[in-house]
Parts: sequence; C-alpha cells; structure tokens
Amino acid sequence: MNKMTQAAFFGTVIVTGLLAVAPARADRVSVGLGIGNGGGFFALGINGGRGGHARHPGRFHHHDRPMPHPRPFGCLPPPVIIAPPPVVVAPAPVVVVPRGYWQEREERVWIEGCWVETVDAYGRRCKQWQPGRWEVRRIREWVE
Repeated sequence: MNKMTQAAFFGTVIVTGLLAVAPARADRVSVGLGIGNGGGFFALGINGGRGGHARHPGRFHHHDRPMPHPRPFGCLPPPVIIAPPPVVVAPAPVVVVPRGYWQEREERVWIEGCWVETVDAYGRRCKQWQPGRWEVRRIREWVE
C-alpha cells in the first residue's frame, strides 16, 4: 500500500469516525475533507450553518431545567501568536559641521638615492644605483 492510498484510507476512516461520533444537529451543516501526502496537505471545508451562533444566547431553560451548552467536538487550544518585535526608530544623528575647508598645497620632498634591483636584457637580476632627486607631492590640509 503506497503512501497516497494509505493517506486516503486513513483520511476516510477518520472522517467517517468524526461524522459518527459528532452529535447531529438540524441547524448546522459542516463537511470537511483533508488529503495529505509526505510533502503537502490539501483541505476542503463547507459550512452551511449560521456561523455557529446559538438560537438563544447565554443560558436558556428547557422544561424548567438549565440546559448546558454542548462543547464542540475536537477543540484545539488557542493558537500561539508571536508578535514581531516593535520597530524602534532612532532619531537622526546630529551632524556637527566644523567651520573650515580643505586646502591643497604642493611641497617639494627630497628622496635619497638607493640601490634598485632590475632585470637586464638577458633576464638576470642586477642592482643599479638610482641617485637622489626632488619630488613634488600634493598635501591636503584642513584650514579653520
């Protein structure tokens, strides 16, 4: 017996059992069908009643005796509702703009002479002396 046949068989047995055990009332019509396999579940329900409201709200008397309200069959506990955390909006950060501006200036810097490793025409590494020189660098400074 594969899973689909097994699910259909047990679903039919459960629905038949529920219909046989539940009290029959003339003022309410309910039909339900649920089919499930390993990965999904399909449910269909029909309710032709008046929303389940009693004809007489509250306690009512029948032949001078209090009649208890029937409990619905197969009551489930109330659902657990988990509210998302509240959205906290932080105030906008205060931006303090200092008074001043950026100024670029050029500066001459002496670079010392050094030995530089190079590759000659035959692919061999050799050292070559590079003499000192002046370089012009741009320096950015904050002026208030």
